[in-house]
Amino acid sequence: MRITSMTLESIKDEDAFCREFTNFAMSVGSPARLFPQFSRPRLDEAHGSWLADLRRVKDHEKHLINGLDHFKQCGHLAFWIRRLSPIVEFTDLDFGESEMPMLPKERALRELLTGYVNEYLAFDFGYQICKYYETKNKSNPSPRAPILALSPDYYQMTSHFMKFKNVSPHAMHLIYKSLFYFNGMDAATLSVVAKEPEI
Repeated sequence: MRITSMTLESIKDEDAFCREFTNFAMSVGSPARLFPQFSRPRLDEAHGSWLADLRRVKDHEKHLINGLDHFKQCGHLAFWIRRLSPIVEFTDLDFGESEMPMLPKERALRELLTGYVNEYLAFDFGYQICKYYETKNKSNPSPRAPILALSPDYYQMTSHFMKFKNVSPHAMHLIYKSLFYFNGMDAATLSVVAKEPEI
């Protein structure tokens, strides 16, 4: 998936969203030799529910002059993708001994996707968008974003949490936001702190 400064705006179009998410899911599943099978009605419902949430939150938070930030938008998006679970099954593309053996990391990804496909993809889709926006689409980029690389254990823990707990859109928003903060401060705060004279 190629993320740009217009990604969040462009996927508000239903067909664009379905195209981007299906391409993303296929690219994630490819190293694990898994091909996702989608339910278009579920994709459409997830998209429509996401847009309805954005309108509702925007109406209730009128103080947000610049609208909802990428953390809020992605938090709601991940929530609805996970809840409506648009991937209904995988086609196994591993033909066993006739192919090159999978690497350990590819087998680990395969196992993770087999157990948590919708949770993994919901979280990672939003995370990749947030990472781009924190790296390249802000006047004060996050100092953590360019070097942030989530471990397989983090993905497994988050996917498990999303599957078995009642995780709200607000909780997802906070999870994304916390990943890009440093000692509780965002990049804008850090730049201000750095300019304060020493005492």
